[in-house]
Amino acid sequence: MAEETRTGVLHWHEQEQELKVALDQDRNGRQRKLKPAHDLGPALSGRPLAELHGLPVEVTWTGGKMRDVRPAGSAATARPRRVSADEFVNPYTFLPAAPRDTPPRGLGDGPPLPHDRLHDDRITGQLPVRLTVVTPLLLLDPSRAEHDGPADGNGHTTYPVLHRNRRPYLPATAVKGMLRAAYEAVTNSRMGVFTGHDDRLATRMPATESQHMVPARISDDGLHIVLLPGDTPPGGQTKPRPLLHAAWLPRYPGGVRAISHPDGHSPRHGEEADAWVERIRHHRWNKNTQQHEHGFDFWRVRALAPAGQPLPDPPEHTAEGPRRNGRSWHEPTGERKQVQGWICVTNRNINRKHDERLFFTSSPGPQPYLTESLIQQWQETIRDYRAAHRHQDIHGRTQDGETVSPDAYLGAEPGRTAWSPHQYQDEWLTLAPGSLCYARMSTDGRTVQGLYPVMISRRLFTHSPAGLLHPTLRPATCRDELSPADRVFGWASPAGNGAERGRLRIGPVDTTGLTETSFGTEGVPLAVLSRPNPQQARFYLGTGPDGTAPLPDRLGTSQWYSDGQQPRGRKAYWHHRDLPDGYWDEPVADRTQQPDRTGRFQEYRRPDTAAGPQRDSQNRSVRGWIDPGSTAAFTITVTDLTAIELGALVWLLALPEHHCHRLGFAKPLGFGSVRLDIDPDRTADLRTGQQWRTAYRSLDPDADHPTDDPATVLDQARQAFETALTTAYGRPAPESPHLAAFLAVSSGPSGAAVHYPRTRDTDTEPSTPVPPDPDGNNYTWFTANEKNTKRGIPAGHGLSLPAWDNPSLPLHTHKERRRPGT
Repeated sequence: MAEETRTGVLHWHEQEQELKVALDQDRNGRQRKLKPAHDLGPALSGRPLAELHGLPVEVTWTGGKMRDVRPAGSAATARPRRVSADEFVNPYTFLPAAPRDTPPRGLGDGPPLPHDRLHDDRITGQLPVRLTVVTPLLLLDPSRAEHDGPADGNGHTTYPVLHRNRRPYLPATAVKGMLRAAYEAVTNSRMGVFTGHDDRLATRMPATESQHMVPARISDDGLHIVLLPGDTPPGGQTKPRPLLHAAWLPRYPGGVRAISHPDGHSPRHGEEADAWVERIRHHRWNKNTQQHEHGFDFWRVRALAPAGQPLPDPPEHTAEGPRRNGRSWHEPTGERKQVQGWICVTNRNINRKHDERLFFTSSPGPQPYLTESLIQQWQETIRDYRAAHRHQDIHGRTQDGETVSPDAYLGAEPGRTAWSPHQYQDEWLTLAPGSLCYARMSTDGRTVQGLYPVMISRRLFTHSPAGLLHPTLRPATCRDELSPADRVFGWASPAGNGAERGRLRIGPVDTTGLTETSFGTEGVPLAVLSRPNPQQARFYLGTGPDGTAPLPDRLGTSQWYSDGQQPRGRKAYWHHRDLPDGYWDEPVADRTQQPDRTGRFQEYRRPDTAAGPQRDSQNRSVRGWIDPGSTAAFTITVTDLTAIELGALVWLLALPEHHCHRLGFAKPLGFGSVRLDIDPDRTADLRTGQQWRTAYRSLDPDADHPTDDPATVLDQARQAFETALTTAYGRPAPESPHLAAFLAVSSGPSGAAVHYPRTRDTDTEPSTPVPPDPDGNNYTWFTANEKNTKRGIPAGHGLSLPAWDNPSLPLHTHKERRRPGT
């Protein structure tokens, strides 16, 4: 359909709060109602609607519809370009946070001036600011949220818009928090908050680590580690065709018949028991030779009884299933014996698990001491396990509408297998006398290197995130260490033994210019939001002077959180740019599986299934949002700032056109892009302490006015900040590392859609756009990314999060990707 340009004049109707356009091509004075959020072009979308009254404009007209309303004589806005179908940009990236050993002039650490008076050369006054909503803003009211599902809050939550006095309410604290994060980034200040990162993180061990794991029990006095290696000494499992340490105890469907005590009850974890065991030979199927080959031997429990009670005789004949080509085969050897040991139950926590374990030993050996370092390592491991999952992931699962216990096996998919008891039973937090565990032994089998709750466990990295953060970036511990953001916005000691009042205050936010759209009682089900996962070092760690260089691709997990690495920097969310017209239209309707003309999908909404909209504990619904194009106003009051400190603030309030800050909920989905500008309709009042003193001492009314034009003060402050950076980095200020990265993120990437990692089916072409997964299963991308073979991680995998200046990642393929409606 051909496009044409039409001309007209805008009209603002105060009473109806509507913006209309009278096109010259229309007759009888007709005025067409506009949707500012969608119809106004970039040149007008950030301006108060009342200001547009009487403005001559041009519009792009196509098929009876108009778009890109722009000032007359200006160039038409380029149509959004089509995005790559085989690339994406992760919703977050990291801004540089270089060590602050030699900061730019005026941006170093130091104690703040006292608050007892205004100082002669410091600047005090007020800045009027206008906030313009660019993408829908989610201001949620938790106090009026409604919860559907279990009473413990693990069901679905629907949020209304936050209101005060029947109008949308934007807390000044939210604006201040947004500004502080931005101010920290552009001044490269210390991290204001970096708590909860002192413990080491962990990742799942490779399966090959199991050969070094020896069953163990904490001695009755709690001082020693009693190794229970069965008939194979520690280190013996590394030899060809070994005899495994622990005996297998049949328990779940899929294997041989479950073994119970004589009275019929199932063996309990930690219980001491007597058993008859039989040696079994495991034969694996070799796909290359098309034959079975001997892999390892293990003991299988054939009869069981609590310790001290009569042990029944084992059955005379046993069967382990038929020998079949293409499958493993278990061969009974007929060798039997009686042992005494302890029952270890970790639940049906993996697919196809059919046995628990009986720990025992035939020849007691040395009992290593339970050292403080091993106790600390155990506790950090268990805490890391628990931090990796939400409470509702473990306690909020349901089946047939009923909440089920954590030890219930609901299916083979991740999250539906049973949870291991150390994930939810508090007694696993400590190594009490009688606790069962696995000891990771050194290669020679003589030294205990770690204690773990399961055989293939999570293994702690060498360093914690806090341990890798440069000391000059860690939160200040005293007033002498305060960085620019601490002095301007305020500081509280992480240890709780000191605080400093900030020198910036944001007054109440005037929200009369904010308009909202309501979606009814049920609201719009948002897409699933991912939790931070710093264990994924490929996305959270970097190298180089400021940490922005990604970890080398294909770097093994054993080398994560090691010397020479550091946190990537300050987390920041990309502005979603070049979104096509209509992207935010009709959010209640599910368009998530149909790409638009640019190849993008409706990323912010959760896809429906055959049963309808998905509303569960994984996602949230919203009953409304703040409309793009609407505005709010507030005043920033500053006290005793240096020109450079004020200049950094002014720089943030005068970003280039189409650059945005991020505010509110669900920023990874594109919500909350806002513009901040110094309000031209209100007057700034900024003076030095000396100028304020003169004004207060004089009886002349004219002395109430500043001696310098406020615009001049602002320009000089901004120039002072930019000059400091230019001098420090030897390049124009916008090209300095911190400002260049901030500008890139605030303008957004082009050429690739911004969304969480996802995979494509193996049977789809790379040119076919991949829609969002209904369950938000972005873990499949990370699983595919960690693909490992006998030769290591193959090329094209083991990818790290790219730096901000080249952010695109490829989609991986995954054969088990679930399709919508299944």
